[in-house]
Amino acid sequence: MGRFLIVSFEENLEKYKEISEKYNVGFELNDFYDPDVLTNSDRQEEIIAKYREIGLPDYYTMHGAFYDIILFSQEKEIVEISKKRMLTSMDIAQKIGAAAVVFHTNANPFLVNLPYLKNVVDRTVEFYKELLEKYSDINIYVENMFDDTPYVIKEIAEKLSGYDNFGVCFDYAHASISKTPVCEWIESLKGYIKHVHINDNNLRKDLHLGLGKGKINWLEFKFYYETVFKDADILIEINQPEEQKASIEYIRNLIQSNEMSYEPDVKKRPNAEEMLENIFYCMTELMTEKKFEENLSLLNELGSSIVGAERASFWYWDKKNKKYWTFAAMGNGKMIIDEKTGIVGKCIEQDETILCNDPYSMDEFNDKVDENTGYVTKSILCIPVKNSKGEVMGAFEALNKYDSRRNDIPFEEEDSRRLSLVAAFGEKTIESYLLHREAQSDELTGLKNRYAFYEFYNKNLSKYEDGKAAIIMCDIDHFKKINDTYGHNVGDLVLKEIAGKIRANVGEKDLSVRWGGEEFIIILMDKDEDEAYEFAENMRKTIQSYEFDTGSEKFNVTMSFGVDMINLKENAEINVKNVDDKLYKAKNTGRNRVIR
Repeated sequence: MGRFLIVSFEENLEKYKEISEKYNVGFELNDFYDPDVLTNSDRQEEIIAKYREIGLPDYYTMHGAFYDIILFSQEKEIVEISKKRMLTSMDIAQKIGAAAVVFHTNANPFLVNLPYLKNVVDRTVEFYKELLEKYSDINIYVENMFDDTPYVIKEIAEKLSGYDNFGVCFDYAHASISKTPVCEWIESLKGYIKHVHINDNNLRKDLHLGLGKGKINWLEFKFYYETVFKDADILIEINQPEEQKASIEYIRNLIQSNEMSYEPDVKKRPNAEEMLENIFYCMTELMTEKKFEENLSLLNELGSSIVGAERASFWYWDKKNKKYWTFAAMGNGKMIIDEKTGIVGKCIEQDETILCNDPYSMDEFNDKVDENTGYVTKSILCIPVKNSKGEVMGAFEALNKYDSRRNDIPFEEEDSRRLSLVAAFGEKTIESYLLHREAQSDELTGLKNRYAFYEFYNKNLSKYEDGKAAIIMCDIDHFKKINDTYGHNVGDLVLKEIAGKIRANVGEKDLSVRWGGEEFIIILMDKDEDEAYEFAENMRKTIQSYEFDTGSEKFNVTMSFGVDMINLKENAEINVKNVDDKLYKAKNTGRNRVIR
């Protein structure tokens, strides 16, 4: 069996040592994640000396750098300081002789788009490989912190599974307050879990209560302890010595008792009263003004409640890119699949309701999704979602129906009628969103238009008193000559290609606009004038070197740029005029240049 550990700090070290000896438990040193310690070598030596003086237990681990450690940040300086703090943690662990170091994923649970998640995984794996190879004598564990699903940590674990000194630190308490049931976490991560953190909470907030003082089901934990965690180290993550003692006795008495543990069931369901309460809550919330994503999340929750399903999600048919993608699919974030694939594809293509209580027997069912996520699909109800013209624009899908006793039961025709009520809300919500998005988009280039520019400005800059933002205005040199020489179709091609290059280089917080004709505006948030000038200069060189191909002839174009800082005390029109003056100067002093 694995070892039990307690949290230790330099303060109260004598008491922690007393508990360690009395109960034969190890330490997880918690002094070395504080930036004030990680940046002060003298302080590090002072703490290490105190531990050695008091005496360390036979086995001890260490919590590594925690605060604001973001290996996957878009800011190079943040990445550099994150790596520096983690390397310092590892050096301390090596110096003090810790058997393992724990680091958090620190992934943001509100950013669920796949590019962000992929970046989190790839950047984390890249640096962890360096650590695992450099400190091959120390175990390194990655812990779920803010994560709402096991996606990120599972992907990291799979990519690092070849390293013997890598493992997952599964924080049982964090998982218990996530959107994903604990059993799904463990099903996804079993085989990688080498370290476990436990404390109690109210199943809503991470309170670090003593065991048995909250609402976590410890009989359920006992089952996992006996079946999954038997070789893992268990840290009782509570700071107060008296609470540590009580928690050690609580968990040991529970484990040694004859009280039956039971196999947890992913199908833990609300009863009828709870279901009605949830439906009422969702309907009430939908009556208040909310963001689009929040409304879709509520509709997903309402859909799952009204038919007693484990999950529900709207799928949108992106005809231009020939994809289906979900709006906030419960438990999985955004997912994208190819057009004409899966149960959703059959529902959309044939404009018919699909009710299936044995999905693995259907040719259209893509079991690779379950294989990748660890989810088990047992029943599916999928209905078409149409716009006001009666055209199919997506689907609403519910998965895994259950009863009040937590038993799987089949979907029925009545469920289709119930789900259609929610779909009706979803149709209006999605259509309203798409119409709004269409009204903000330039049809030719796909960039935002002037309407979107003013909405962005009023929303993000009119009250942006303490921040900074730069504005760039640019246009294509001698564009009329391009149209006259090659025709308007080629002119349109040039506009679309340039728009694509602009879109590819602006950040998620920034804005790119086709202002009109051959003119474009770019707003760069949190950038100063030097950074904006460099952006414009790089864009100018990129456009200048790019060859446009008519099929029979190739040619180059150039662009002129004006760059200015947005004066937050002035309105949008004044700021546009100011940067337009810079562009005018660039055009009148030779073109193909950047003026600020």
